[in-house]
Amino acid sequence: MRRVLALFLTIILSAMIWQPVAAQSAVVAAALQWVAGQQQADGSFAGFGPGDTADAVVAFVAGGQQPPASAVNYLAGQAASYGTSSAGATAKLILAAVAAGRDPLNFGGVNLARQLGSTYSATTGQYGSDVYGHALALLAIKAMGAQPPAAAIDRLISLQLRDGGWSFDGAAATGSDTNTTALAVMALVGRARAADALNAARAYLRGQQNPDGGFPYSQTSAFGNASDANSTAAVAMAIIALGEDPSGAAWKQGDATPLSALAAFQNSSGAFRYQNAMPDNNALATYQAIPALAGRALPVVTTSIPAAQSLIAPATALPRTAGEAQPVAPLLALAGLLLIVVGKALQRRA
Repeated sequence: MRRVLALFLTIILSAMIWQPVAAQSAVVAAALQWVAGQQQADGSFAGFGPGDTADAVVAFVAGGQQPPASAVNYLAGQAASYGTSSAGATAKLILAAVAAGRDPLNFGGVNLARQLGSTYSATTGQYGSDVYGHALALLAIKAMGAQPPAAAIDRLISLQLRDGGWSFDGAAATGSDTNTTALAVMALVGRARAADALNAARAYLRGQQNPDGGFPYSQTSAFGNASDANSTAAVAMAIIALGEDPSGAAWKQGDATPLSALAAFQNSSGAFRYQNAMPDNNALATYQAIPALAGRALPVVTTSIPAAQSLIAPATALPRTAGEAQPVAPLLALAGLLLIVVGKALQRRA
């Protein structure tokens, strides 16, 4: 009798767990079907530029589907233009290339790892000109299986604002936002010295959650604090990166969770709307919602590209892995002095 009861309870619990997972999978499948219909004749996907196509490629992989080869080829064709326009753009192409199983060291004839390294400042420890691009760069480096300079991690930690969040440009006057903060969290996860920063970031994000379970760009945004699909997806991915469950009790608002709030933005077409006040299908919201609903954080795929390590920053800025390097100038001076001494000794013998 006990075995029968135990089996019955197991079946009930399994059904309770399976139903939301199955529903979530159906949401992702419908979204991907809609996305597939947004591909343009040149291989790109509808949006504001190549970055959106990179997001779509990542979404396909996160959802368990192979991205269209024509979309990846389109991105490769943009490597020399879009891919060199900013650190964030380079990083997005690396994330998409790795996700699609392509070589970021030769993507459309461009070595994206070297290009990313060219945006690094050894003086500040930052990639590019803004925090968002810097965090994306760290995620791209993680995708290639490389280690960023320690100063790059320290730089991101130092840019955290007093409320625990990050602003897009690093300025306190701009104010923290959920999107940049979520990206910074994903970039810092796994770094021991970032533990305090991650705890503060988690508290910041928890304070940004709305009663519907979703998240706005910012509670203090001039455009309002209504939940939107993009921000809710970004925070859900950050929660996943932290090793937590976006449907768990810690992130519940009544019966609502970040994932239930995100799924509620899906239209009958399979696409997602940006906000309830803007009910039209939104391509970018759809691309960004898919990885979160698929339970993935950035990078969705990681690989090991040893050659990338020496390219992601100037050699003098890279972490030392085989003992401390000796100063070059003193060694040269010592060698020169030794040659003089030997020379004089030979003259005396002569």
